[in-house]
Amino acid sequence: MYSPKAKTTHGFVGIEHGEELFSSALNEHGLSGEALALAGAVFADEGQGDIRSGDVVRYVLANARSVDEAEKILQSTKVSVAAYDVVDGLHLGMHYAFNDGKRAIVVEYLDGTGFPVITENKLGVMTNDPAYHEQEALAGMMLDGYDGYHSAKARFSEETFAAFDYSPIGRFQKMVGFNYTMDQSQLKTDFDGVNRAWSMVNAVDIPQGTLYWRFASAEVPQFTSYSNVVDIANKDYYFRTYDNMDIRKIDVDSIDFSNVKYSAKSLFRSKEHYQDYQF
Repeated sequence: MYSPKAKTTHGFVGIEHGEELFSSALNEHGLSGEALALAGAVFADEGQGDIRSGDVVRYVLANARSVDEAEKILQSTKVSVAAYDVVDGLHLGMHYAFNDGKRAIVVEYLDGTGFPVITENKLGVMTNDPAYHEQEALAGMMLDGYDGYHSAKARFSEETFAAFDYSPIGRFQKMVGFNYTMDQSQLKTDFDGVNRAWSMVNAVDIPQGTLYWRFASAEVPQFTSYSNVVDIANKDYYFRTYDNMDIRKIDVDSIDFSNVKYSAKSLFRSKEHYQDYQF
């Protein structure tokens, strides 16, 4: 069984929940990984895998330099389901997105074998449920045909765009719509691209009290506790939290991973007020 304390081949930074799982990370070679809940996931039985469902992002980023390498690792690694305190002891189903700037894939466990179904992420979007092949079908219906954004026939109103809900499908459709209507000519610099990404993230931010998953937590609402944007080309990891909307940046290139040890800092309650504007 893979140990969270095992030594890594490649250094990375990201969002860790307790000492149980990483939901987001970027490694020193520019490989990013994200994990999102997927109720329809079916892993190998608990204790029957080489690693657990919550180990996937950490394991891949610690051992792969690219999506190609990640794919080979995952095809030979059996993954089992596990219960996690961070979700009140639920056996957490997840699916995963990996991107190195050249390839982007979605990784899902759907048949109980513990081995993945790997799909090219041509949409550049993944949310929670349903499984990705169903998300692609939804995109095809919304865009009136889909074999890449350039082949779609749908037209959104330029005056009102379109309204979507906060469900996983609604968020997925909104982000696909943003990608479809994006005007690349407005992105002059990498910084423009980062800010475009933050603008998209803002549009699916879930305020506290608007959404509940009672099966996961009877009283605590689902909300966007943190958001992140990854600049893969420049190996920069940006994040903010619900209680500190200041965007913080980690320059992964600047870290000498040969001379650092594992360390963790609390993500929340990092400040009690915002900086006064100086005239």
